[in-house]
This record gives sequence, structure tokens and C-alpha cells, in this order.
Amino acid sequence: NAVLQDNVTIIRPGHTFKAGWEVIRTRGNSMSEALPSGDYYFGGTDMPFTPNTGNDFAGFLLGSVMRAGFSQVLANWLPRWWMHSLYVQDDWRATPNLTLNLGLRWSYESPYQTKYGQQSQFDPTATDPLTGLRGAIVHSPGSLDRRKLKNFQPRIGAAYKLTNKMVLRGGFGLNSIDILRTGLLQNFEEYSTSVTKQAPSGDPRPAFYISQGPGEIPYQILPNGTSPFVGVNYSGRGATWWDPKLSTPYAVNWNFTYQYQFLPTWLLELSYQGSAGVKLLNAWNINVIRPDISTDRAVLDQIYLNSQPYRPYPQFGGVNLWSNFGHSSFHSGNVKVEKRLSSGLNMTSHYTWGKVMDEAADNDGGASGITYYNRSLEKARAGYDLSHRWVTYLTYELPLGKGRKWMTRGGAIDYLLGGWNISWVQTFQTGPPINFGMAGSPNRYLPTVSSRPIQLLPNDQVIVKDWKIGDRFNNNLKNPMWNINAFAYPASYTFAGAVGRNTIDGPPMNWSQASFAKNIKVLEDYNLDVRFDIQNVFKSPNFSRPNSAVNLINPGTFGKPTGTVGGWCCLGGSFAGTLVVKFWF
Repeated sequence: NAVLQDNVTIIRPGHTFKAGWEVIRTRGNSMSEALPSGDYYFGGTDMPFTPNTGNDFAGFLLGSVMRAGFSQVLANWLPRWWMHSLYVQDDWRATPNLTLNLGLRWSYESPYQTKYGQQSQFDPTATDPLTGLRGAIVHSPGSLDRRKLKNFQPRIGAAYKLTNKMVLRGGFGLNSIDILRTGLLQNFEEYSTSVTKQAPSGDPRPAFYISQGPGEIPYQILPNGTSPFVGVNYSGRGATWWDPKLSTPYAVNWNFTYQYQFLPTWLLELSYQGSAGVKLLNAWNINVIRPDISTDRAVLDQIYLNSQPYRPYPQFGGVNLWSNFGHSSFHSGNVKVEKRLSSGLNMTSHYTWGKVMDEAADNDGGASGITYYNRSLEKARAGYDLSHRWVTYLTYELPLGKGRKWMTRGGAIDYLLGGWNISWVQTFQTGPPINFGMAGSPNRYLPTVSSRPIQLLPNDQVIVKDWKIGDRFNNNLKNPMWNINAFAYPASYTFAGAVGRNTIDGPPMNWSQASFAKNIKVLEDYNLDVRFDIQNVFKSPNFSRPNSAVNLINPGTFGKPTGTVGGWCCLGGSFAGTLVVKFWF
């Protein structure tokens, strides 16, 4: 990246003006792996049409190649784009009790294109040169979507002092989200080619011998430098459609906070925070069968056995449309109590009650669900939503040792017992939500139309009351935390009544961390630091999400925890103690 920016600040009585500009030139460069010399699979020493004979290493020594694959990259992926940003801001002390923060930002990101115009785009109106059907991959230079010049983003913040110990704060902001690219080789189909050399089916002879070489490799390369799809198995032929009318995604944030210092070293904070992600970038496979394609069981059975001709574009498998499909929202109430350092004690405790909603995907990647034609079925709690979270941080200087309340004489007892500091972190949180799937259904469902089980009972009857794990060392003897009989399979070729996404909470977390630390001054310039850290002090297992696929024929590990989160190092991890000794001077 190349970045050029400038900022200016002007301070006047009651005002602090700021303005700035930034331009970023971004260049992506990606070269795919290729095997122009080929990879080889040896054989040919077995008796023809006789299994379990021959030796592949003997084939290698003889140089008899049964199959070889060759590939070639026809172009490198070289996306290029510009990003411009401007902002103006004023921090205005309107009155002795009121401060306003007013700002406006504008940003621009150039549309997607590559350096030499080597890019692909699915065109639903073009004619496919391979099949003559409507819908084709085209290779046209220039931008794949429109310029977006209306990305104005206002920001406003306010702080009002009610009394010397009481403050109200609030804010609103809109922020555009950079699109950039979603991954490598975006919209880059047909810029590589491959050939497989092998003997015809039923011919037991080698394809060729190393000593003779593979001969000419018949790559199919068109005059425009691309390689068309080869074969008739169109389910393996993919395409990408970048929405030509793509808009810039943006996030809106708003908040309101009440702060009150109710004691000299104690602060109470009550706040509400909200946000929304609008026009978020997601990709849906649009080349899927409509759920209402037919009501005739014979036709539906025919589609079940061979679905490819019934896709909207039967000459393709997946056709991923990148567009502004996504929307998310977040609302939370927060309570925070803070004890500032005094008498050796410092503590912060905050509790959040919130809810995150999204549609089908928890990020800006591919989205999926029951059907593209009814995406509203996927609106639900986000997969990372935590309804309740309470975290407390506490540090305490034990009142023993030099410079503290007791045992101030020093000496050997101070080296041993004095100067210790204790830290504690306690986390309680509900688990991320569970998305129920299904397996083992005896019924038939349309290919490309997903389904979820039908939930027969309310959530409080899905969850097993007073659940205990049972024999934690044997999956067969563990107790499931959910009632599998609360579910049923949908009837064939239907998804009516299917349970929504992310309907109940997964396993909760109860995690404690402790630390004991002190500094020992050996001589004036020599120090010894000693620290002992413990995580998961009470050895509470924090289970990962159990298997949530409803299989009424073979329940297996449904609802049974088979692992824990965090490992030995991270949030929710298992019991571990670490002794750290550091000598420094």
C-alpha cells in the first residue's frame, strides 16, 4: 500500500477544529500454484483387470505412468483500487457544562477492477458459448460495479455535566465499511487450465513411459487468454457474479451513558449501546432449485435423482452473487462499577445484557440457509451472540511488608511474606447459540434446498433440566443436554415448520484466573520478579458446542459435550499453573 495523508488542527477559544485528508493506493498481487511439468501416478505392473496385484513402486522404477495431471496459470490476479477520505471535526465547549463533538467524514473506494482487465463476471443475459444457454462467464475490462460518491458519514457526541459527580454522555456515528475484496482470486474464473493424461477407460496399459515423455499437452486456451470449462459435468463449473449496482456497506452506532461518582473512589456507569450493519456484503448461491418448483411427487423424485437440469442455469454448478444481502443489529444494556485504587484495592466489574441479530452469515463471506428464495428464514441471533456476560477484574496489594501497613521491618520474613500482590479475573457468560441441523432422515428433500428439523416442544423442554454429564470419559454413557425427542423430521420435499437458526444457548462459561506476584530487590540495582499464575482456579469444565445434528435413527453424540474450549492458554481454558521468575538489573 502507498499512503498519503495530512491533518490540521486549529484551536480557538471554546473550539478545537480538525480536518484531514488521506489517499491510499492498494495493489494486490497473487500468483496461483501450477504444475506445468505435471504430477505422476505410477502403476502398470498389475495383471489386467485383476485387483490386489502389481506394485506401484515397481511402476515407478519402470517409469510407467498410469495418470498424469498438468496445469498452467494464464494470468496473475492483480486487483487495484484507490481509497480517498476527508473529514472535518469540531470539539465545541458550548457551555461550562456542555461539550459537543461534531464531525463529518466522506470516503470513496474505487470499484473493483484488475490491472490488465483480467477478471471474470457472470452475466445472466449473455449466451454461454459451450451450451448456447442463457447465462455465461464474460471477461470484460473495466470496473465490475459503479462509482459510489455519496458516502457522507456524520458523527455527533455530547457530554453534559449535571453536577461535579454526575455526567451524561451520548453519541451517534455512521461509518462506511471498506469493501476491498473478500478473498484471493475474486472473480477470476477461467484464468487457469489443466489437462489429465491417462489411458481410455478399460485400457490397462500405461498412459506413457517417462523415457518417452507425455507428448504434447493439449491445453485449451482462447485468444483472450482464458481457458473454457472442459467436460459435461457442469455441477463442477462455478461462476461469480459481482453485483454491478453494489452499494457501500455501512455501520451505524449510537450510545447513551450515565456516570455517577457515588463515593470518593467509586464510580457507577449505566449505558446503552446499539449498532446496525446495513447493506453488508454477502454471497448467496443463486443457482439453486426453487422450493416450489413442483407439487407432483413423480417430478420431485426425478429432480431428487438428477437435479442439474432443473437449476436456473443448468450449465453451471454454483453461481455466487456478491451483493448487499446482509443486515445486523446489536442492542445492549451495561452496568459498570469501578473502584479506583485506594488502600491497595482496585476493582472493575461490568455486566452486559445484549442481543446480536444477523442474516445467514456472521461475517462478510458466503451465506447459506434453507433457500436463497426466502432469505428472511435466516434472520436470527448471530452465532457469536452472548446474551449475558459479567466480568470482574480485581487487584489487591496485601498489607504486609516494607512500605505497607504491617510487617514493615524488612528482613528475611519480608522476602518471604511481604510485598505480595494478588490479581483475580472472574468471567461468567452464557454460551453462544446453537443451530440445530439434521441427519439420517428417511425422507427425500430437494437438492440445493437445505432443511432443519421441526421443533415440537418449547425451548424450556428441549433443554434437559438439572443436566449432569454422567460418565465424562465415555461418550456412550454421557447424558445429552438436549431432548432429541423434542424434534421431528420434515415431510419429504418440505421445510414448513423448520426450526430457526440459533434458537437456544450453548454451554455457559464460568472461568476464574488468579495471579500472585512480588518484586524482591536483591541489591540496589538488582531485582527478582516472582509470579505464579493460575487459570480455571476451580477446574470448572467449559464445554464446547456439542453435536447439534438431530439424528432420530442414530442419536450418537447429539447434545453430549465431547470437548472444552480454550485449551491451556485461552478464554475458558482448562486448569493450568505457571511459575515465572525473572531476574533483571
